[in-house]
Amino acid sequence: MAVNRRRRREPAQVAPEPVTPMDAAPEQVASVPSTIDPVKPAGVGDSQVQTMGYPSKLMAPDLAKSIVGLLICGVIALIPEMLEIIQWTSAGLALLFVFYFARTIIRFQSKIYVSEYGIRLSSMRGGTAFAWPELSKFRLRYFSTKRDGNKGWFELTLQAGEAKIVAESTLDGFDDLLEISRDWAKDNQLLVDDVTRTNLMRMDEADTLVKAAASERLGGGTR
Repeated sequence: MAVNRRRRREPAQVAPEPVTPMDAAPEQVASVPSTIDPVKPAGVGDSQVQTMGYPSKLMAPDLAKSIVGLLICGVIALIPEMLEIIQWTSAGLALLFVFYFARTIIRFQSKIYVSEYGIRLSSMRGGTAFAWPELSKFRLRYFSTKRDGNKGWFELTLQAGEAKIVAESTLDGFDDLLEISRDWAKDNQLLVDDVTRTNLMRMDEADTLVKAAASERLGGGTR
């Protein structure tokens, strides 16, 4: 269910007073307040909250790659007759695959809850949340898997004080998250860097092309 983007500014319901991100201690900002949920303040139902997660069909290949890589590098590192430099290199790569495997598991288990009032991340490493009016940093990065840059993924970083939430474009609901956080970045008058501005333009262009292609197919089907 898409998030309703008509925002009602009700500060008393969105964030506890008089604490603000700049005044609060790091542990207070980074944890979900016990007295109020920024995503679901008083009177907000479950139907107004969108739950986002990473699809298992996209996580499975990453898990398989990390396991295969770990096994191959682990075996090479343990072969007695192998050159020492190759053994150490393989051992280092095996550790990287362990890190990649753990990161994939954490990402697969993570859930992001979004409403017109705030955002919350829940994962194996704990949770963090903040209300949208507290948003103080908005950054969008693109990581290419090919030299021509035609294939890759986006990484969205949202931050309020010490509370930080990072989401990749493989997230189910990423477009909705990007749209609502982008609107709040404008409302909060945040300055974005040139890289973020360029990536937003890239996504806007891609969205325009997709809509044009869909419109062309629809027009062709009606004739």
